[in-house]
Amino acid sequence: MDIYIYIQAQDGTPLMPTKRHRHIQKLVCRGKARVIENVPLVVRLMYDGPKNTQPLYGGTDPGRTNIGNAVVDGKGNVVYKDHVTTRNREIAKLMAKRRQHRQASRRGERLARKRLAKKLGTTSKKLLDRILPGCGEPVKVKDIINTEARLNNRKRPAGWITPSVRQLVQTHVNMVKRIRSFIPVDNWTLEINKFAFMQLDDGSVMGTDFQNGKLRGYKNVDDYIWHMQGGKCYCCGKEGIDHYHHIVPRSQGGSDCWYNKVGLCEECHKLCHTGKITLKAKGDRKRYAGTSVLNQSIGRIASGLEELFGSLDTCTGSDTHNTRILLGLDKTHADDAVCIAAYGAPVSEIIDSTHTYEVMQYRRHDRARIKCQRERTYLMEVQDDAGKTKYVAVAKNRKPRFEQKGPALSDLGLTRQQISKLSVKKSTRSYNDTSRTLPGEEFFYKGTRFIRSGQQCGGRYLLAEGHGTERFTASDYKPVKKNRGLVYIS
Repeated sequence: MDIYIYIQAQDGTPLMPTKRHRHIQKLVCRGKARVIENVPLVVRLMYDGPKNTQPLYGGTDPGRTNIGNAVVDGKGNVVYKDHVTTRNREIAKLMAKRRQHRQASRRGERLARKRLAKKLGTTSKKLLDRILPGCGEPVKVKDIINTEARLNNRKRPAGWITPSVRQLVQTHVNMVKRIRSFIPVDNWTLEINKFAFMQLDDGSVMGTDFQNGKLRGYKNVDDYIWHMQGGKCYCCGKEGIDHYHHIVPRSQGGSDCWYNKVGLCEECHKLCHTGKITLKAKGDRKRYAGTSVLNQSIGRIASGLEELFGSLDTCTGSDTHNTRILLGLDKTHADDAVCIAAYGAPVSEIIDSTHTYEVMQYRRHDRARIKCQRERTYLMEVQDDAGKTKYVAVAKNRKPRFEQKGPALSDLGLTRQQISKLSVKKSTRSYNDTSRTLPGEEFFYKGTRFIRSGQQCGGRYLLAEGHGTERFTASDYKPVKKNRGLVYIS
């Protein structure tokens, strides 16, 4: 397997990569070059020399979780390829967590104003009916006149996109910028696909380039449902299906896909339409969430790359598929990127013996002061089979918090006497060390390069990516570079 060494001129301009390892080693030993990056190996020359380059062609296989990038030269040699694992799926969870903390903070502010009003004797004795923007019914406000909801005064600027889409666009563009910092590539090709969600399910789109539809091998949706239910009614189990009923009616935006239809007999069908039987569909709206994010991002990714290179070549999934068959490559994200790069290059064959770099994306900033907060817990004293007393958690918090899964005290419907017998474990809060380093840091331990994935025992031991639970003593490690977001693992 060939390992290319990537060269930078004295001023940081990328030069043509080379496989002359011995020559580069001599330059480093003589002080005429120095190592900038360990993986991939990037060397910067310490003298002013010629900056001649040859045409190079790059390509990106976009995705939400997995991205492929590759660069080929005019003779079909693959000089670089990688597979990037993003953290885009975390963004929605982090936004929900931030929303939860902000709501808790505002609730605390409101309670503080109420306490101050009681102290100063400025509370209102009457319940005030107010209609806030966004509310259809009057809201009862007790003790004080509350302020207008901040959310109702916010306006999204033109061109606003969701945080998950923005993060995905930045990831694609930043990775290409990173590659371009040590490879002099000026031609780039991007695969652009607009996924048709309905076709992914109805079986009209086949093959590995999309997804094998669940209806593959069946005549239509009804035939698939008949076989899935064994020809029996979904509700009563009677033999024979008379109607294929839409769970979410088409008048309310329901689709004709298999997951929105069930086979019913005549009687159960009538009961469904009279409201005596209710059918529920679970998880249908987020079925193609990842594909939807990529659909929203792909246009902005193309704009970002076009701004970076001045012009951008594009291809479709079918072009990638045909090129892959022509070149005889495997179906991987890195090899797909090679096909996309070859599609935009004047080559008819590919010589690929290059190492595939694994790149993982880490979170660079975490300004959260609070690490975690354990909730107030209500415990009930019970006797086990052996007659020993133990305490069992029956509720958390007085009232349910945002997205709380378990019951709160108000959900139990207990009397004051029953509540007085409960034990209360107060909420506790732990804080982050503001000087801490986040996972993704590159360090050397006994001469070997590792990427930190976590820590144990308050930072006394480190965990490394790809090494499971193996621990490294923090006092013996030598940090090289801090987390830069997109980190080369191997």
